[in-house]
Amino acid sequence: MSNIRNFAIIAHVDHGKSTLADRFLEITGVVEKGKHEEQFLDRNPISRERGITIKLAPVRMKYEYKSYNDYNHYKSYILNLIDTPGHIDFSYEVDRTLSCVEGVILLVDATQGIQAQTVANAYKALEKNLVIIPAINKIDLPQAQIEKTKKELINFLGVKDEEIYLVSAKTGQGVQELLYAIIEKIPDPLEGSASNFLNSVGVLVPTKSGLRTSQVVKNLTSSPEDKLGTNESDLSALVFDSYFDQHRGVIVFVRVFFGKIKKGQKVFLVNAKKEITVEEVGYFTPDLEPNEALFLGEIGYVVTNLKDIHQVDVGETIVNVDVGNRHACSLPLPGYKKIKSMVFAGVFPTDTADYLNLKKALEKLYLNDAAISFSPIYSKALGSGFRVGFLGLLHADVVCERLEREFGLSLVLTPPQVEFKKDNHSYLEPYVKLTIITPSKYLGDVLALCQNHRAKFLTMNNIGKSDSIQLNYEMPMVELITDFFDKLKSVSSGYASLDWEFLDYRPVLASPLTLLLNGRAIEEFSEIVPSQKAYEKASFLVGRLKELIPRQQFEVRIQAAFLGKIIASARIAPFRKDVLVKSGKVLGTGDVGRKRKLLEKQKEGKKRMKMVGEVEIPKEAFLKLFRK
Repeated sequence: MSNIRNFAIIAHVDHGKSTLADRFLEITGVVEKGKHEEQFLDRNPISRERGITIKLAPVRMKYEYKSYNDYNHYKSYILNLIDTPGHIDFSYEVDRTLSCVEGVILLVDATQGIQAQTVANAYKALEKNLVIIPAINKIDLPQAQIEKTKKELINFLGVKDEEIYLVSAKTGQGVQELLYAIIEKIPDPLEGSASNFLNSVGVLVPTKSGLRTSQVVKNLTSSPEDKLGTNESDLSALVFDSYFDQHRGVIVFVRVFFGKIKKGQKVFLVNAKKEITVEEVGYFTPDLEPNEALFLGEIGYVVTNLKDIHQVDVGETIVNVDVGNRHACSLPLPGYKKIKSMVFAGVFPTDTADYLNLKKALEKLYLNDAAISFSPIYSKALGSGFRVGFLGLLHADVVCERLEREFGLSLVLTPPQVEFKKDNHSYLEPYVKLTIITPSKYLGDVLALCQNHRAKFLTMNNIGKSDSIQLNYEMPMVELITDFFDKLKSVSSGYASLDWEFLDYRPVLASPLTLLLNGRAIEEFSEIVPSQKAYEKASFLVGRLKELIPRQQFEVRIQAAFLGKIIASARIAPFRKDVLVKSGKVLGTGDVGRKRKLLEKQKEGKKRMKMVGEVEIPKEAFLKLFRK
């Protein structure tokens, strides 16, 4: 156990986490230099195409290390690395990763400095009392601002200059020294998170310096010899990820905190209250490599053979079936906060026969993406589908693309909306806390943008002695998910970054905005809108629908109703046959009454058709409207 190091790499998006992981894999011999794909751990094709990490990826490395104290003696270490996403929408992947490690590398791009996600991820690591090793990446680039970035890190973390490591993940410069720092600075499992948890519940903990305990020991242990984690019955393992295999059922990724877990062992799922028999255990190399057992402090996988994917949630605790109540192992491990979906959209199959396939696909995807939620809904225009919850717009886009690619589905996604709560006759809307980091020269434009999106200013701070400024705002969630991020990038020439976290629900003057086609309400286009944004939203939807709905045989009137009034309207003219032309000849002469009679007859026919006719909205119109 003293030779195990569990760590993660955290950073803002595109700061070089996956590339640094490649260099670690090469140094430790997991892959051969020049004979593997770049960003080796990013195996999802969507992740590769977009150039961003969307899933955490664990890997086990073996490394022979020469100690500075005894340079002639090699010592073998097991390094368990978990590569994490950097985009804000996938921050829940970072949350559950940090519950499984004792230390992190905080990576900062030398050309961009500290960004919003750098700050957010560092705070998460500090909350869990993890060792943070700061490193500056991309030092080989001519535009690298190494000294400026160093000052930012010194001011932010309170570290010393010599504690910051300079690396180039692309060339490998400085990576070996960073690997040494992982071994020397990050504690082994017993000195790290395992002992912190046990000490908090009052259990004797074996450490390098002897036993450590808190004051509350009464019912949990009987003697100093009764030390937790020394036998099989003390098993306690945290599930931090999972996926569904068609042949072997649910395969869970676990961190073993105490005891051991082996093939054929009967174990108990604490939260699900279900007993299972372990089919197989092993390590990530990064492929699944079977092993006899997983021991205290190790990270690996467990094949459960469960076919019901709802029986194992991420954050589940696995214990031995015979564990007694006197042990802390009978308690659920402190995993991570349950992530709540913040953005909701309707997802419908373009072929109604694919409804059950969509349901199965969502269930399988839910297994390794705990942030999504879904419930069945029905639409007159689109048929049966699901109301799916996401963390943000990128998360929604990636999930839908995964559903289409991995499960062969063709889908329609309705406009993403936030969930308003109703309190008697008033509405409450979700608020978030925004952290924006921007160069000072764009400050005025960023402040104006935030003001236009109903944001409430909190604080403004300089980051060290650099040119970057950190802004903190409170903003309605509905403003954030529209086009705020795109506008922020536009006004800051791409240099500003943001991070957000949910705060609470607050009262707002709002009401449903209903879209009507020829007087009939269309649920797919209706949503709750704050009063001050109602006209802007209504005008946009009415204008876009006028462009997208094809002409019919009868007149189509598009209207938007808010608080019982029509606040926006448009008209699509019908196709019209010239009844005054017969057999190619114009009835230019003759009785004017005859002409009027023909026109009146046509008018009556159009009127009856409008009353009984259904407005046809092609699904391509939904796609174009929703993907504006």
